Order: sequence, then C-alpha cells, then structure tokens
Amino acid sequence: MGVTTGRVEEVYGAKLRDFTTVGIGGAAERMVFPRSLSEVQEILRSERQIGREVRFLGAGSNLLVNDGGVRGTVMCLKKNMGKMIFSPGGSVVAEGGTMLPRFAVLCALSGLSGAEELAGIPGTVGGAVSMNAGAYGRSIGELAEWVEIVDTEGRLARLEARDIRFAYREADFPVRGIVSRVGFRLAFGPSDQAFDRIKTYNEKRRASQPWGSRTFGSTFRNPRTGEKAARLLEQAGMKGVREGDALFSEKHANFLINAGPATAADALRLIERGRKAVRAAAGVELALEVKLWGVFDA
Repeated sequence: MGVTTGRVEEVYGAKLRDFTTVGIGGAAERMVFPRSLSEVQEILRSERQIGREVRFLGAGSNLLVNDGGVRGTVMCLKKNMGKMIFSPGGSVVAEGGTMLPRFAVLCALSGLSGAEELAGIPGTVGGAVSMNAGAYGRSIGELAEWVEIVDTEGRLARLEARDIRFAYREADFPVRGIVSRVGFRLAFGPSDQAFDRIKTYNEKRRASQPWGSRTFGSTFRNPRTGEKAARLLEQAGMKGVREGDALFSEKHANFLINAGPATAADALRLIERGRKAVRAAAGVELALEVKLWGVFDA
C-alpha cells in the first residue's frame, strides 16, 4: 500500500517479487512512485543529501532481486509516469514509465509505424532505452531522437541520440541517472497494417515462447559469434532442467520460468548450471541479459 508523505508516494518494505515479471525477490527498504519530473528531481536531490542509494525500476523484466532484498530507495516510474504526446511530423514523446505494448499500440492508432516489434516486450520505455531492448531485428535505440535523464543529483540533461552509444542490449550514456522522457520520430503508415504486424509478432511469440509464464524474458544474451543462446542451451540439454522451482522452458530454453515460489538462489543455481553446460558442450561463455540486484554469492 502506498503512503503519501507530502508529495511523495512511498512504501517501506515492499516485496520486489510483486514488481518483477519473474516474481522473485525480497523487500526494498523503500520504494517511491514519483508523479512528475519535478518530483523525480526532488527525490534524487534529497536522497543524495542523506547518502542513500537509489535504484531505478521499470516494469521489472530482465531483473533478478536477491532473496534478502535491497537497501536504499527503489524509484519506479511505471505507476504514475506513462504519458505520451503526439506532434505533427511523426514526433512522439513518451515518459519513462510508459509500457512498451501501450506505446506501440498508441503509435499504430496514430498512423505511425516502426514500433510494432516492441509491442510484446513487457518493459517500460525508460527501461528499454537504458538497455536498448528490442525484438525481431528492431531495437528501441533506432527510433529515439533524444533522451532526457535526471542524474543522481537531480539535474536534468537532454541527450541527442547520436551522443548515446547504442549497441546490442546495451546503451552507454554520457550521463548516469533515470530516463524521464524519450523523444521518438516514426514513419507514417496505415494503422491496419501496423496492427497486422503487431498481431503477427505476438503470434510468433506465443508459438515460440512461454507466453504468460513468470519469466525474465531472455536470460542470456546471444553471443557475438552469431549463435543463439537458446539453441546453445538446447544443444547442451538444458530444456526443462530445474533447480527448485526455477526451470528452463521446454518451449524456449533461454527463458527461465518461476514455476512455483522460486527463490533467487534457485534461479542463480540454474543460471550457473546453464552456463557450465554450454561452456562444456560448445566452448561458449554465455553473458547474462538479466540484471542482478542485491548481494549474490554466485
């Protein structure tokens, strides 16, 4: 339950498993849900002054939180900062907490094309830009014109996309902080065609991925060699392999599923087991796509 203190909505001891797509994780010492850019700045300034660490949470996909939780403050924009503004010429501005499926659908409704591949990704615009998320050959960094970031001291910086080094599932920003808004420019295209593409991509996902399961999305990055992590895991015999209540999907080996009340310890054991199996079978070292929060032994 949120508690409003002045202008800040905050929760102490929130279970982060309720805020992650995999449904794993201990408590946050404090969570805040800002409702405006000025409130984001105010929170970051005040936390900086008292020396409290701030972590940034989007929709909680691609995130594994330790069973013991995390200290400090977790800032989440998803609840209150998901507004979008459409302007002539194909320009779209989305707040950092905007969910990607909503972003893609509203763009399609507005006769704009280019975001259809993103419609099935359960993340926020801010989280997606911070890791250059994508699917089916499209990455969100390709669509961005500029990114606004509030740094850890509460200062606002506007970065042109050309000043951000976007690469496969990563983005190197010259300023560190939280993505508050992103400006995009999309091509014009018939809405019905855009929705047809969204439908096609989502049908592909349902056919090849454990749709509806509690999962991170992809567990490992695809190696730079061009191999697919899922194929390497499958060849190493990891499909369906289980540690506690965590298992690799029978449908897509690179999707780790929480099949019960799985713990972070279960997930970490399975991740390491998958890594070792691929290393032994193919001589390839898989890198995590999942971010880790908290103190982990592995």
